[in-house]
Amino acid sequence: MFLRSGIEKILANKDIKRKENLQLKKACDNALEELKAAEEQNGSTSSNGDFLPDASTSIEADRYFLPFELACNSKSAKIVITALDCLQKLIAYGHLTGRGPDTSNPERKLIDRIVEAICAPFLGQGTDEQVLLQLLKAVLAVVLSKHCQVHGASLILAVRTCFNIYLTSKSPVNQATAKATLTQVISTVFNKMEKFGNIKDDDTIVREVVEMLVSTTVSNEATDDASEGGGTHRRNGSTIGESEAPADDQFTFQNAYQKDAFLVFRALCILAQKEEGGASNEMSLRSKILALEMLLLVLQDSSSVLQSSQPCIIVIKRTLCMALTRNAVSSNIQVFEKSLAIFVELLDKFKAHLKASIEVFFNSVILPILDSNTCAFEQKWIVLNTIAKILANPQSVVDMFVNYDCDMTSPNLFKSIVEVVSKTTRATITENAPINQKEKERAMRLLGLACLTDLLQCLVDWWQVCEVQKITSDIDAVEASEQQGEGATFEKFETLKHQKNLMEQGIQLFSEKPKKGLEFLQKHGFVGTDAVEVAEFMMKEERLNKTQVGDYLGDQDEFNISVMHAYIDFLDFSSIDILAALRMFLEKFRLPGEAQKIDRLMLKFASRYLDCNPRQGIFASADAAYVLAFSIIMLTTDLHNKTVKNKMTKQGYINMNRGINEGGNIPTELLEAIFEDISKNEIKMRAGATALLRSRTTPGQGALATDKERRAMAALEMEAMSETARALMESASDADAFFTPAQHQHHVKPMFKICWTPCLAAFSVGVQMSDDEEEWSLCLKGFRLGALARFTLLTAKNSLGEMKVKNIEAIKLLLLIGDEDGEYLEENWVDVMKCMSSLELVQLIGTGLNSAMSHDSDSSRQYVLKSGIDEKTLHSLQDALGETSSQSVVVAIDRIFNGSARLSAEAVVHFVRALCAVSREELTHPAAPRMFLLGKVVEVAFYNMNRIRLEWSKIWNVIGEHFNAAGCNSNEAVAYFSVDALRQLSIKFLEKGELPNFKFQKDFLRPFEVIMVKNANTQTRDLVVRCCTHLVEAHSSRLKSGWQNLFSVWTIAAGDTSMEIVETSFLTASHVIEKRFKEDFPSILDSFQEALKCLQEFACNANLPDMNMEAIRLIRLCADYVSENSDKIDEAARRDDHHHHKGLTADQHVWLRGWFPIFFELSCIINRCKLDVRTRSLTVMFEIMKTHGKTFRPEWWKDLFEIVFRIFDPSKMDDHRSDKREWMSTTCNHAMLSVVEVFTQFFEQLSVYALPMIYRQFGVFIRQQNEQLARCTISCLESLISQNGERFTEAMWEQTIELIRELFAATLPKSLLTWEPPSSSNGISEDRSNGSDALFTEQIVFCVVQNELVEAVSRIVLGDHRESTKSLQADGLFTQMSPQLLLSICDALAESHKLAKQFNDNNGQRTLLWKAGLRGSSKPNLINQETRSLSAMLAIILRLLYDLRAKEIAGQISMRVLEVVSLALNGYGEAESDTRRTAYGPVICELLRECIALPTALLPVLGPEFPLKLCDLVVTAEGQTMRRLLADLLKRWQHPTTNGV
Repeated sequence: MFLRSGIEKILANKDIKRKENLQLKKACDNALEELKAAEEQNGSTSSNGDFLPDASTSIEADRYFLPFELACNSKSAKIVITALDCLQKLIAYGHLTGRGPDTSNPERKLIDRIVEAICAPFLGQGTDEQVLLQLLKAVLAVVLSKHCQVHGASLILAVRTCFNIYLTSKSPVNQATAKATLTQVISTVFNKMEKFGNIKDDDTIVREVVEMLVSTTVSNEATDDASEGGGTHRRNGSTIGESEAPADDQFTFQNAYQKDAFLVFRALCILAQKEEGGASNEMSLRSKILALEMLLLVLQDSSSVLQSSQPCIIVIKRTLCMALTRNAVSSNIQVFEKSLAIFVELLDKFKAHLKASIEVFFNSVILPILDSNTCAFEQKWIVLNTIAKILANPQSVVDMFVNYDCDMTSPNLFKSIVEVVSKTTRATITENAPINQKEKERAMRLLGLACLTDLLQCLVDWWQVCEVQKITSDIDAVEASEQQGEGATFEKFETLKHQKNLMEQGIQLFSEKPKKGLEFLQKHGFVGTDAVEVAEFMMKEERLNKTQVGDYLGDQDEFNISVMHAYIDFLDFSSIDILAALRMFLEKFRLPGEAQKIDRLMLKFASRYLDCNPRQGIFASADAAYVLAFSIIMLTTDLHNKTVKNKMTKQGYINMNRGINEGGNIPTELLEAIFEDISKNEIKMRAGATALLRSRTTPGQGALATDKERRAMAALEMEAMSETARALMESASDADAFFTPAQHQHHVKPMFKICWTPCLAAFSVGVQMSDDEEEWSLCLKGFRLGALARFTLLTAKNSLGEMKVKNIEAIKLLLLIGDEDGEYLEENWVDVMKCMSSLELVQLIGTGLNSAMSHDSDSSRQYVLKSGIDEKTLHSLQDALGETSSQSVVVAIDRIFNGSARLSAEAVVHFVRALCAVSREELTHPAAPRMFLLGKVVEVAFYNMNRIRLEWSKIWNVIGEHFNAAGCNSNEAVAYFSVDALRQLSIKFLEKGELPNFKFQKDFLRPFEVIMVKNANTQTRDLVVRCCTHLVEAHSSRLKSGWQNLFSVWTIAAGDTSMEIVETSFLTASHVIEKRFKEDFPSILDSFQEALKCLQEFACNANLPDMNMEAIRLIRLCADYVSENSDKIDEAARRDDHHHHKGLTADQHVWLRGWFPIFFELSCIINRCKLDVRTRSLTVMFEIMKTHGKTFRPEWWKDLFEIVFRIFDPSKMDDHRSDKREWMSTTCNHAMLSVVEVFTQFFEQLSVYALPMIYRQFGVFIRQQNEQLARCTISCLESLISQNGERFTEAMWEQTIELIRELFAATLPKSLLTWEPPSSSNGISEDRSNGSDALFTEQIVFCVVQNELVEAVSRIVLGDHRESTKSLQADGLFTQMSPQLLLSICDALAESHKLAKQFNDNNGQRTLLWKAGLRGSSKPNLINQETRSLSAMLAIILRLLYDLRAKEIAGQISMRVLEVVSLALNGYGEAESDTRRTAYGPVICELLRECIALPTALLPVLGPEFPLKLCDLVVTAEGQTMRRLLADLLKRWQHPTTNGV
């Protein structure tokens, strides 16, 4: 077998006999014996050993590895070569796998020992080249073998060995092989990582389980596997400088392949970070170049696994980026170029994790080099090529803008790149320079121009890519929501960019004048007004000018001092020495030059330092710290200022500070440490941009005499860049800034605004200054539209005579752009439209003004004639302008307007908006407005009418507004043209039809409404009305939502002063209502309310009485339509339920969309019109109720009564209204009576809902202090109760009696008892007199109401004696009311009687009122109220006396009988005046009749004193009737049994 043959070959070598190979020989012999024994045991026959046996017949070679290991460590090259060759073949064919543990060290696997043995022959420089070649083969075999698993430290050993062979070998073959092997090994490592991804291997799973178990037992011990892995990696990692990079044991990996990739990647990053070691150390330089090449290979082929690997990202941030900042300023071109190439890959694939690092690299390396005057051409060339590569990737460019230029705290990278590149293209050409230098300058300019054109192309590509993504994506709800999110994101970035611009403007102002800058920043909300807020802003904002910050803080102004104190109080000097504190203090701003300002700053510094270190024990007071701080600044200036020749010594510095500590000394050790530190490390601000360095070190750079001086200056500048970059990159390595991938296409707009000015400058210089075809061709490529419009000469009248062929070509090119690139013109369409508008005038001039022309051209002709150009000038221009009328130009214009139909939805809106804007400019000429583009608007509308409705709506929003304005133009011709154009477009649009629930017609026809409202010209309004009539006659069957517009037009026309317009509108509207409503009511349902509103306006036009009545009749007809189509109304409402009537029932639909508008408009007519019209309207309203009320729902009646009661609006009852009496006596009376009739007719439906509303309204009416209204209301109340009382429930009677009691209480004329005459002093008697008059009026109304209420209650309860002689029980509603309610009525009557009697008894008060002017020829009295209320109360109480229902309250009734009888008899007996006594007569007669009718058993209820009072009455009784009744009663009292009772 082959294994035995290999061992025999080692034994056959003559060097095996050497003493140092004795152990090897012994191991070989032992291995052969074991193999022989194994073969005999297996019964296999040996072959000649020259070929490898089949795996099924092989013996495990891992057991016999020791001879090969010893052979690899042999000093004999031949033995080593033989051993490596055998190992390579055994590994390649899977016989040597190394999967088992290493017998010599069980903590690791055998494969680790195998790799160490393979790499052992490499001894550095001087190793045999054949050995190295065979070693590389073996390394490649073991790493690439699918049978071996090389991981961790062993893999790093193999990589390092290949790396070192490449560096130390002198054989070109071995170098190439080593490099190829290294490339293949590294590629294999990262390919495996990508293949296995995040799949966990067995070791990871075991580790996680162990960690879980350990965590549950709260143990801190690590497993053996974990400690072994960590130890091995640390031990081997230290050889490649792992201390400079993150250790691998602080990360967690999903599998071994991820860890391998991390280890290799980290090793390469560390090698790339090594110093080059000077020009003489070639090996160090080659090492760095190879490491950079391998890193570039890894990054170019990086997968998503690597790009998301957190350990690798950390290595990139902390190690690779630091390495790039060193290498990117290297004088070696290879290192420089490869570093920038790596940066491009990082920017492309890792930018989401490297936001801060990318910012540092651009600001501190790329842009400074390109902007430098001293850097070598080769470096600038490489940098510019790097920028070109970056600009070739649209995603990277837009990402850069979004994350830096739109970030408040980041620099404007995109803007800076564009400006620097533009500057390179505008570099001046040195005429006397050598040819070679001129070629370099030309190449640099061409490359810069190519970068700018590529940038513009990049923006176009980004726009188109986003467009393609929008087209190919499915338009569904999810997509729509995502697009809304993107739109919001774009708006957010747009706002951020605006805010950043304001911030930068404020910072710029601050650098010029700090106070103005702060005011600006405070005005826009970036800084607060408090001193602490200003100090915090200065502390955190790095972009502020450091010199100005120092000057501001040192200023003596009180507020500045407060800011300075707050600023220093933000610094924490705890636990640091004074020199470190001073460095911290001075790193953020530059000390001012004025001594007093420095003094204020240092005083506060010393105070703050002692506040932070109260126990430092060094300084006796703040004065000592202050003096020492000043001495440190002086020492810095002395040691590091080149103008100071005699430098201070250490001892001199110590002597200078003696006695400053309150007479004592500062510790000498501290002073010596300060001196040593300052001498080595100058105090300066934190590292920043190198522009200041360049401004100090390169004055008059163009005057450098030799290349040697230039190179020296370049080296100095590069060193400064490197120092700055390293410092900033180190702070950026720990930054974790959020990165937003760009997604929205509209980022292109602000980017183009930023880049176009630098691009335009570069292109302009190139075209103007250069005759190089390649150069100006590049300029023209990016110049296509930017400055073209000004070369057409169409916008200036004085330039028309200078029109040349090139200007004509510019016109054609502009029109060609409009035709071919119209999709992207957006706001630039305005230039194209202005060109075409001016071109029409130019064509008119060129062809002669007397040519046959259209109506549109006629308006242009008038414009030209009135613009001040005389005939002579016109003739001189015709020759120059004739070419503008060529067929190609005319066709180009037509093609643009025809082509609008091919534009996208967004582009056509820009097109139409520009067209209408320029058309408005044409129409603004007061004497001769032009209508050229207005006609084109109509054409464009026709061309685009077949678009989908969503797109068409956006177009019409613009065109419709334009027609609104044009139709209202003061020029009659323009308005006529607009209205006629609208008519034509409307006819065309109506032919398309409209589906239910859409409103396109409504939007389309709205301009008719606007013109009708805003245009004061009668002829134009008449044309609008006739156009609407034509639409109805020709296309009424196609009208849907457009009916609303038509009715709105007729509504406006109904109030027109022209009777012809009114009559034409009414005829058309009435025709529609009578015919179309009847034929197809559902299709016009949406416009039903507008139709009723229209009819209301016609009904209220006072100039046409017949039309008023006809309009009301049509409203009555509409009620029939609603009744007949109620089911269709509900069906139509449900179709658009989600738009208007969510959650409504069918009944509610019918009410809201049908009945309610009818009643509402009728009520409006009633409230607005004169008597005959409102009477008719009122009659129709209640006729509709009575006819269709049986179908009304209770809730409908509630709304309906709200409408009805609007008729009784208190404002209409104002005493100052001239038609008040007419209104009250006709309309109100009619309405209230009708309400009662309706209530009576539909009592079942209205009793529950309407009765409280009616009662509430009655209460309001009676309280209005209007006598006529009160009388009418009480009459209606009486009618309602009388007609419906028998059907009242107990609850209804309670509501009724409660209302009556409230009315009695609210209208008691109590002020009559308390009124006093006003005082006439102080000149205010007249006002008080007016107040008395108002009071008298109110009290008189109250008296009337009381009388009316008493009479009404009497008739309701007891019956009406005026019309019937029937008994009380038969006539009244006494029996319908409960005794308790009857008593309640009696209480109200008693209160009314009481007040009236008090007033009548108070003769003095009556006299005062009479003298004050209370109406009447005699003293005022309330006798009628006193007697009638008592009479009614007496009748009710006495009837209750023998009412069987009142048994439970018989006692209470008996008491009330005594009270009432006593009141009646006493009142009559005590009456002093004949009038009062006469008024009491009927009351006494009524009392006597009731007593005669009483059963004998009830007579005692009248009281024991009743007979005596009758005797008194014998004396005072007057009149035959009373005496006769009294005689009958006395007879019955004497002989009670004779009456049979």
